[in-house]
Amino acid sequence: MIKFILQRIASFKWAFKGLGDLFSHHPNAKMHLLASIIVVPLAFLLDVSLVEWCLLILCIVLVMAMEAMNSALEYLADKVSLEHDPLIGKSKDIAAGAVLLCAMGAALVGALIFVPKLYALL
Repeated sequence: MIKFILQRIASFKWAFKGLGDLFSHHPNAKMHLLASIIVVPLAFLLDVSLVEWCLLILCIVLVMAMEAMNSALEYLADKVSLEHDPLIGKSKDIAAGAVLLCAMGAALVGALIFVPKLYALL
């Protein structure tokens, strides 16, 4: 039982190491983090509802997770071959497209939540 608990603790260590790599070496992840740092205080200031908080958190986590998966795929693809390979290029493009889709959806959710609240302040 102790060994099991220690293994679970170690798995968190590796996960945090991966997040550290993501946010220190990947410019797009830094941009998403910056957007989150802007969104969270703005949500507090505009007193968003519980449901709106849930949607914002879900969007933030989804975009970050997709960015992490995209970065992981890029590392793996680069390990497989540094030479140009059309299929590796397609897989990287599709993964980047998945991040873009999530980011666009998150931006739309953010606009639907924040624009009416900001407009009401005018």
